[in-house]
Order: sequence, then structure tokens, then C-alpha cells
Amino acid sequence: MKKSKAIITSLIILSITLAITPPAISQIGTYTFHGTSGDEKILKVRTVNNQSLEDLFGPSWVSVIEIFGAGAANVGARKKSLVTDVNFSAEFDTAFGVYDVVTYNTSNWDWTTGTFNATPDSIGDIVISFYDPTNLTTYVNALYTLFYGIPYNISMHTAGANLAQLPTSVAQYLGAFVWEPKWGNVGNTVVHNAEASDVAFFWGHTYLEDCTETWTYDETYGAWIGYKIQDNETNTIYEFSIELPSTAAIPGFETSILLGVSISASVGLIFVIMKKKR
Repeated sequence: MKKSKAIITSLIILSITLAITPPAISQIGTYTFHGTSGDEKILKVRTVNNQSLEDLFGPSWVSVIEIFGAGAANVGARKKSLVTDVNFSAEFDTAFGVYDVVTYNTSNWDWTTGTFNATPDSIGDIVISFYDPTNLTTYVNALYTLFYGIPYNISMHTAGANLAQLPTSVAQYLGAFVWEPKWGNVGNTVVHNAEASDVAFFWGHTYLEDCTETWTYDETYGAWIGYKIQDNETNTIYEFSIELPSTAAIPGFETSILLGVSISASVGLIFVIMKKKR
């Protein structure tokens, strides 16, 4: 389990750094994916309320926030990613079926309050996005039934690693999922209304108070661009979001992103063979 958690952490860290811009698009069925080699994204931590986060998660709140990666609990910390290749015609071959997906090959730089290194901290990180949202629900159901005997539905905790980049229409795609209780979407935003005493699936941290978590996606290009926690009085106690250049190079982005944990991403590695469609 410890090894699985380490794998999941790595996948979630790369998920939040997926960079995406508009030039290349591909469509299978209803939804259209965007992206091309050379796309870059920088995320920046905007708000960290230490006391409120301790009230919410307890004295180990930093370890909860650092599910996003070491350094994510520091105001002003930035994280960068670069897309090096996109395959719009990939297949996700699993024990439960073969699914049409898009794969994004990325290089990533860790959170830092200083300048980024000349070379990335990790390379060859693959992000997988499903064309058909009903297939993702089916896959998650089957995976958790196999390993836990429970057909869990979609949440950022069960499927987050496959939700780093969405197609358009974002709202329609999110609306097609079967969500876990207390999870859902409002337009291009995923909302989790956690209640006091809830325990985060797999990670095990407890919410000591009510709170609302939101994951925001750009509605024009489907990129995941913001994550926020609001306490039970709607005060923002943690947030990071995309940092745009002074002259916006990514039309349509909103500066407004996944405490997303996905065991499916790790356990699925046992079965998965990525291959190009013939």
C-alpha cells in the first residue's frame, strides 16, 4: 500500500501540472480535446491560512496539502509543466476493456519559491484522459469492485489522475459522470461538499469541519486551472491557480485546481498497456 500511495502521489503531482493550449484538437464522438507539444503552464499558490487549515485537517495539515507535492503549502510557490508530446489516438488497454483516450507526455518542475531549474525535475510523465466520460465511470466502478468489493463512482479521490485535462464541452463532460455522494459539478467546476468527520478515501485524512473544495477548468480548452478550499464560513483558506504571462498566451483561461487522489491510476498500472491505434 505504501508503494501504491507513492505512485499515486507522483501521478497526482503531474496531473496538476498538465499544460494545455489551443493549437491542436481532436474529436472522437461528442467531445473535443485540445493540446500540442510545447504547451506550458505555471501554477502559483495564492492563499495558505495556516490556522484555518489546522482547524480543518489537524496538526498534520501540511502533509494533506502536500499531496499536491512538496512545497505546495508555501504561499508564492510555483510549479511548471511542459507538454512534450500528445497522442490523440491512444488506447488504454485494461483488464476491463479497451478505451479510446488521449495521452499527454509531460516534463515537470517541482514547487519552488525561487526560480525554476534549467532542466525539469521529472520527464516522461504520462497523463491519460478518456474520450467518453461513461467509460471512465465504468472503469472506476470495475477497478474498485475488483480491489475493494465496492463499485465506487467518480470523485477526485477515485479518478483524479484521469481528470487533469478535460475535453470541451467541459460542463457536458462533467455532467455525464456518476458522482460519489457529496461530489458533483457546477458548470466547469467540480465541487466537493465535505462534512465534519468525513474521511478522505484512500489517503485517510479526516475533515474536522465542514468545507467546500473546488477544482476549476477552463471552459474553452478544458485545462484544469484552479483548486480552492473554503471553510464553513466560505472564507478561502487555501488556493492555487494558473499564472498567466503579462500578455496572455492562452486565450480563454480564467484566473480564478486537484486535491485529486486516484488509486485507480496506481492499481491500473498492473493491467495497463498503452499502445497507438493501428
